[in-house]
Amino acid sequence: MKKHRIVFVIHALNIGGAERIVVSLMNHLSRDHYEIHLVVFDASGAFFQELASDIVVHNLGVRSATRGLLPLFRTLYRLEPDTVFAGIGYLNALLSVGIVWLNRLAKKPIRWVARETSIVSRIIQQERFTFIFEWLYRHHYHRFDRIICQSNYMKTDLSAHYGLDPKKMVVIHNPVDGARIEAMAQMPLSYRFDPNKVNLLAVGALRPVKQFDHLIEALSHLDDRYHLTLVGDGVEAPRLKSLTQTLGLEDRVTFEGHQLNPYPYMKSADVLLLSSAYEGFPNVVLEANYLGLPVIAYGAVGGIIEIVQSGITGELVASNPLALVEAIEAFDKDQYHPHRLREITFKRFGIQRIMRAYEAVLS
Repeated sequence: MKKHRIVFVIHALNIGGAERIVVSLMNHLSRDHYEIHLVVFDASGAFFQELASDIVVHNLGVRSATRGLLPLFRTLYRLEPDTVFAGIGYLNALLSVGIVWLNRLAKKPIRWVARETSIVSRIIQQERFTFIFEWLYRHHYHRFDRIICQSNYMKTDLSAHYGLDPKKMVVIHNPVDGARIEAMAQMPLSYRFDPNKVNLLAVGALRPVKQFDHLIEALSHLDDRYHLTLVGDGVEAPRLKSLTQTLGLEDRVTFEGHQLNPYPYMKSADVLLLSSAYEGFPNVVLEANYLGLPVIAYGAVGGIIEIVQSGITGELVASNPLALVEAIEAFDKDQYHPHRLREITFKRFGIQRIMRAYEAVLS
C-alpha cells in the first residue's frame, strides 16, 4: 500500500512549545501509513537532535520567513505531498497566500492542515506588521482544509475575530510524551532545592506576557519559608532581576536561566506557578502534572482552564499577585498525590490518545 506523504513546515527547531509538539507528532506518526518529510527554513535548533532518523529533512537555508516563501512553494510542488501540515501561527498565515496557487499547479489534490499555537487575537498584536497578519487571517486563512486548535477558547477566538468556519476547526489538546519526559527528569541536577523551604517554581521565557513580575511581587508578601526559582531567559530578565533587588529578595529568588532540560526542576519542586496574561495550551502544566507536580495558575484567557482541575491537579486563582499569595499560603502539598496526578494527565493527554486524534485529521 502506498504511504500517505505528509510534509511538515516549520521555521526552525529552536526550543519552544510549538516546535516540541511538531517534533513529537512527526516522531510518533505511524510509519505503516505515513511517509514523513520536514521542510525547515533554517536548519538550526536543539530539537533537531530529537528527530527520528527516517524523517526526510529539506533545508531551505534562509532565516527570513518572507524570503523563504518562494523556495518553500517550489519545494512543496516538487515533493507532491498528500498533506501539508503547518504548525506555527505566523508561518501558517504566510503560507495561506500560496494555497490557491499550489492547488492549481499540483499534480494531485493537496490537503492543507494548520495548527494554531496561541490566542491569535492577542498574539497578533505583538507582530511587527499587525495589520498584514490581520488581513491574512481574515482573507486567506480560510483556505486551509482543517485548522487544529489547542483549546476551545482558541477555536472561539478564531471564529469570532476572523470569521473562520467552526466546521473547519477541530480541538485537539497538546500531547504529553511521558516516556521522554520521565527519562529526561532522571538526569542529574546540579541545582539543589532547599528541603527546609517551600520551593516555588516557574518555567518559561521571560517575556511580558508571562508576567513573572507578579510572582516576585507575590513573594514579597510571603515569609522567608518560600523560595522562588525561575527557569528561563528572555527580554524581561534585566527588569525582573532589578525588581528582585528593589524588593530585597536577592536571597529568595534564583534565576537559573534557559535550561534545555527543565524536567529535573519540576521533579524536585513543591509547586509550579503560572502567571501568564493568556495561554494557548501551556505544555509546562501538562509536563509538571505528569511528573507529579501540582500547579497554581491564573485562570487567565485561553486553554489553562481546560487543564487545571481545582483540588486535583492544582488551583486556579484570579489574575493578581494578592490572589496568588492567598493560594500559595493555603497550598498543602500532601493534598496532591503524584501518582494520581500522573494517571490523570496520561489519561487525558497521553501522546497515544492525542496521536489518534491527529491521524484522523491528517488522513
